[in-house]
Amino acid sequence: MTNKLLLEVENLKTQLPLDEGLLKAVDGVSFSINRGETMGLVGESGCGKSMTVQTIMRIAPNFAEISGRVSFTRPSGDVVDLTKLDPYGSEIRSIRGGEIAMIFQEPMTSFSPLHTIGNQIVEAIRLHRSVDKKQAREIAIDMLDRVGLSNPRQRFGEYPHLLSGGMRQRAMIAMALSCEPSLLIADEPTTALDVTVQAQVLKLMRDLQAEFGMSILYITHDLGVIARTVDYVAVMYLGQVVEYTDVDSLFHNPKHPYTKALLKSIPKIGRKTRNRLESIQGSVPVPINRPPGCGFFPRCPVAIKGLCDRVDPPLVQVDGEHDAACFLYPEVVAAAGETTPEGIQHGPA
Repeated sequence: MTNKLLLEVENLKTQLPLDEGLLKAVDGVSFSINRGETMGLVGESGCGKSMTVQTIMRIAPNFAEISGRVSFTRPSGDVVDLTKLDPYGSEIRSIRGGEIAMIFQEPMTSFSPLHTIGNQIVEAIRLHRSVDKKQAREIAIDMLDRVGLSNPRQRFGEYPHLLSGGMRQRAMIAMALSCEPSLLIADEPTTALDVTVQAQVLKLMRDLQAEFGMSILYITHDLGVIARTVDYVAVMYLGQVVEYTDVDSLFHNPKHPYTKALLKSIPKIGRKTRNRLESIQGSVPVPINRPPGCGFFPRCPVAIKGLCDRVDPPLVQVDGEHDAACFLYPEVVAAAGETTPEGIQHGPA
């Protein structure tokens, strides 16, 4: 297939009308993923990462107001807009779990405690592949073996509570890959695991990606995972993408003040210093009835008063293929149709 583009998200918005006001969980997110590519969505908890992928998968809350476009290229070559599909319809059900699979951050809550691991994988296979029960069983056992579970035939008949956290995560990966998806979405896939098992699971996913040729979208707040696994990164803050670039540029030449602050907060192995780690002052605000201006303005040490607190900075190209949404760059100021105020004052009001 000549078309390399697999998923394209354009100005995606997910708004939740609440008693307190309108919560903009996803506020104009755009990015794309090519076939065989790995991309990361990174940011603090509450930045909208999980809601973005829930909207893509059409499992966002029923009362959510969704706009924008999510173009997905199916194996047949047909391009469908996922936002236009009935979330309970047959077409999205054939895509969800089959062509787009998802690994959740806590597999114990994703598996049914009443059914064996094997039965749940077989059910997924028979839902999305044209095989009988015997063939589905063999596919499931083979996949459990491929993800490194010892004695896969025994694990096939065990219940989720009999497996350790790392084993359940491997079983979840086996279920996600058993339907041969084009895109695998991994939502904090290593959060509940210890460091050794984290490394094993990440290596496993890289190996299986190479074997199956699928694309992966990682959702995480762990920049160490991002550094080891992805090709491109979208940094999210308050429901918006504030920086978008390749992984090397992100770590060696970050543009947005939020990204720089995240990187400074990472402990460095071998650094001989007694200085405390830098932290980002304040916390991510709840995006209900958000005022105009940059969402990071109240926490930003280099914000421009009279501009950052008044206008939303657009995400534009500021250096090569490096996109940023920050008025520190003339390209962003020009794209917003603004001019930099005289006698610039930095820092939030």
